[in-house]
Amino acid sequence: MANISPKLFQKAIQQGLKAALFTTSTAAIMLSSSGALGVAAGVIATNNAAFSDNVDNNNWNGITAAGVANGNPAGSPQNNWAFTYGGDYIITADAANRIITAINVAGTTPVGLNIVQNTVVGSIITGGNLLPVTITAGKSFTLNGNNAVAANHGFDAPADNYTGLGNIVLGGANAAL
Repeated sequence: MANISPKLFQKAIQQGLKAALFTTSTAAIMLSSSGALGVAAGVIATNNAAFSDNVDNNNWNGITAAGVANGNPAGSPQNNWAFTYGGDYIITADAANRIITAINVAGTTPVGLNIVQNTVVGSIITGGNLLPVTITAGKSFTLNGNNAVAANHGFDAPADNYTGLGNIVLGGANAAL
C-alpha cells in the first residue's frame, strides 16, 4: 500500500464529503419540489362533489397556496391528496380504497362526507366547524393519522389531527370506523 500524507488524505475526505453533501442537498430539493416530502397535492370542492368526478363535472378546482379555488377545473382528490371544502357541500367518497392525507373544513359548515366506498383519512382540520360523516353499510372509514400536509394549500394539517371530525353515523349493518 502506498504512503499517503495525512494532509492529502484529509483533503480527499473533505472533497468526498462535499460531493456527498451536494448530492444529498440536490436530491432533497428535487424531492421537496416534487411533493415527495409531505407536500400533498390537493383540490377544493366548489359544489357538491364525489371522488369519482372528473374535470368535466366542474365540482373541483385546483387550489392556491392561500387555500382558495384557482378557477381551473380539476378532477377529484386522488390517493395521497388533500382536499378543502370550498363551501357548505356534501362530498361522496365513492372511489374504492381512496387514501386522503387531510380534509380541511375551515371557513365552511360542511353538510357532510358520505362514505360509500372504503376510505382512509390522515387528518380532518377545522376553524371551528365540524364535518359530519355517514358510513354506508358494509363500508369502512379509517382514521390512520399517518399523513400530514404542509401549508401549501391554505392549511397545515399535522398528522393524527381530527379536530374537524363531527358526528359519525353508521348507516347499517357492518358499517365500520
